Amino acid sequence: METVELIIRILYKLNLRKISISLLPPIPKIPPFLTSHKAKYTLALLALLLVLDLAFPVKVPNNYSTVVLDDEGRILSAYLNNEDKWRLKTNVEEVSPFFLKAIIEKEDKYFYYHFGVNPVAIFRAFASNIRKKKRVSGASTITMQVVRMIYPNDRTYFNKIKEIIRAVQLELHYSKKEILALYLNLIPFGSNVEGIKAASYVYLQKHPSQLSLAQAMVLSLVPNKPSLLLSGKNNSQLEFFKNKWLKLFEKQKIFNQNEIALAQNETVNLKRSTFIKRAPHISDRLSAESASPYIRSSIHSGYQLQVEKQLSAYLQRLETIGVKNGMAMVVDNRTMKVLVYCGSADYKNRMDGGQVDGISSVRSPGSALKPYLYAIALEKGIINPKAILYDIPTDFGGFKPENFDDTFQGQVSMQDALQQSLNIPAVKTLDEYGLADFLIEMKKADFKSIKKNEDKLGLSAILGGCGVSMEEMVRLYATFANGGFFQELNFTSNPNLPKNPPKALLDPASCYIISDILSGIQRPDFPNNFDFTFRLPKIAWKTGTSFGKRDAWAIGYNPDYTVGVWLGNFSGESIPQLSGAAVATPLLFQLFNTIEKNKPWFKKPESLVYREVCSVTGLPKNDYCKDTQIDLFVGNVFYKKKCQHLKKVWVNASETLSYCGFCLDRNMAVQKEFINYPPEYLSFLQSNGLPYTSPPPHNSNCTHTTKSHTLSIVSPRNKGLYYIEKSNPQEIELKASVSVGTQNVFWYHNNQLVGKFEAHKSVFIKPELGKNTITCTDENGKSVNVWFEARGL
Repeated sequence: METVELIIRILYKLNLRKISISLLPPIPKIPPFLTSHKAKYTLALLALLLVLDLAFPVKVPNNYSTVVLDDEGRILSAYLNNEDKWRLKTNVEEVSPFFLKAIIEKEDKYFYYHFGVNPVAIFRAFASNIRKKKRVSGASTITMQVVRMIYPNDRTYFNKIKEIIRAVQLELHYSKKEILALYLNLIPFGSNVEGIKAASYVYLQKHPSQLSLAQAMVLSLVPNKPSLLLSGKNNSQLEFFKNKWLKLFEKQKIFNQNEIALAQNETVNLKRSTFIKRAPHISDRLSAESASPYIRSSIHSGYQLQVEKQLSAYLQRLETIGVKNGMAMVVDNRTMKVLVYCGSADYKNRMDGGQVDGISSVRSPGSALKPYLYAIALEKGIINPKAILYDIPTDFGGFKPENFDDTFQGQVSMQDALQQSLNIPAVKTLDEYGLADFLIEMKKADFKSIKKNEDKLGLSAILGGCGVSMEEMVRLYATFANGGFFQELNFTSNPNLPKNPPKALLDPASCYIISDILSGIQRPDFPNNFDFTFRLPKIAWKTGTSFGKRDAWAIGYNPDYTVGVWLGNFSGESIPQLSGAAVATPLLFQLFNTIEKNKPWFKKPESLVYREVCSVTGLPKNDYCKDTQIDLFVGNVFYKKKCQHLKKVWVNASETLSYCGFCLDRNMAVQKEFINYPPEYLSFLQSNGLPYTSPPPHNSNCTHTTKSHTLSIVSPRNKGLYYIEKSNPQEIELKASVSVGTQNVFWYHNNQLVGKFEAHKSVFIKPELGKNTITCTDENGKSVNVWFEARGL
């Protein structure tokens, strides 16, 4: 504050500005030596220079090329700056001492001693120009050259004065090291190449720290003669000037004799080359997301190159079936660093969309989301690995899923359903879990397209009726590898970037169970070719094939890595022979053989528990279960189902009649156990003519059943005729009359299950033209059916 008040008082005394100081506190008495005329004008000049310095600051260029590095700091790709120049930001420490010494001795040997201007050199140059009657010398220091490169102007005496002022200004604001760094970044090297680092890579294909004395000497000639660096030309002139300067430096003892001798014997051939673009898709992505001159990616160059080669070679073998593109991704599970990022098989292939970044593109996942559904269903107590599911024709409100091979397995365990990627059990599990709840879990896993389109999604989402990207899928599968902890992918090696902490998405026990199931090799998507399985590390993997055979997925993981593979065409065209199992899985195995050797498998988590289940149904046993086995469960989860596969029925001695409690004659009846088939599965067995056992018909003389146990179809009318508008077909109501106490009924349309519904509620279906059969079954197994005919209008 005292300094500011002193300056105001001085300016006031000098009458330079009328300033009211009435509001200021008393100002200390000004020393006498500051009131002299010389002091006044000196201070005025300094004040003026200060104002000019603030008004016209030096604009240091910050327009550098963007360079993407691998995880070890080696260049992957470089990009022209927005002036279409190669200018790679350089620190003084990165440059060979040979070049630093040569350029300073050659351009400005007193660089470290002057304040931006060399008065002796200026006087000498001015005298020489007067004597020669033309401009032969500019006497520019390195600092002045920096100014000229920042503010290019015609070479006139007036502009030279401006350069001098700017040079002094630059020296006041920057250290010698900083000024030298600016110089090293801005030196013109012909064409659109600026700076020693860009020149070193473009002309000599090496880092500037690796320059020999001969190479450094050649490049130090450029500031005065950039035209010498025309590619493939003027090498003889460069050799001549190189040796000329080396002899001079030898006399001046700038370098020792051995260094000079080696440099004289070394021939430097300059050959301009372009920067090789490695890992192009991730490089393009990172350069677009950051304005930093250097971006250190997470890419492992060795793995990246190997995967690129294998992906390209593999696709060449698939050309005969019409597969033109593919992508692959490898993630380190512990750090979540992306080690390999192949957005397409061939970046240079413009015809087939080689520059499209498939990693971030949204595509159908096919069946690849099933592991996540089964994992969260395990945690909700809906299923367990050995629990029996039913793979039978089912109508989910008009949605009738089918399996990849158009067959039905009937009864199948949950683990077999997942390994065989059966569709109906997955849709049934999703229906039981709840679509809305499932979409909530998908949003927790940050599936952006699902967040955006959740209102449009239905049960088909679990079969690929939704959009996902490769990075989202690999991130999800890495969550299984990390014991349920969800983390964002790391595309860079910058430890200072803000990161969201890991969040618990799944229970470690459900992750272990799913991983154990997916690591099984007795499954249809396991390659039979020995080339793909030789020395294969143990991995868990899942395939996916989209509807229409447009996308083939294979994603696998072990404790260390998660690998994702996709094959197909970016155009979206269908490929009849495409499947995740047959086409994508072999490549997945190849890549794991490339990057990983056998490592210990996942440890069993503490939350994993063992429970006794029925050998027939796989459900937690009850008193009827005679044979049991052990199954895996998520601890502290209440399991909602108990085994009820057997029911005890009173029958006569010949087992031709069954009795209820009202008509039972214990002297004539015996109790026998029968399999308690679910109504929908019983219908499947009946419609396919498959053998099954069931209780004999109920005693026809029982009056209680006749009175109390009623079941009839109220709508539609039996043998009725309904007219349907073809352009806008209306729905037909299904309604039943049931006994008191009946809670639920099962409706079937043309022998396919419509669903389980509350007994007194109406259900609506869209009929098919022609004859339609409707069946209603109650909880006691009693069934009635009607048929009607639908005609189009």
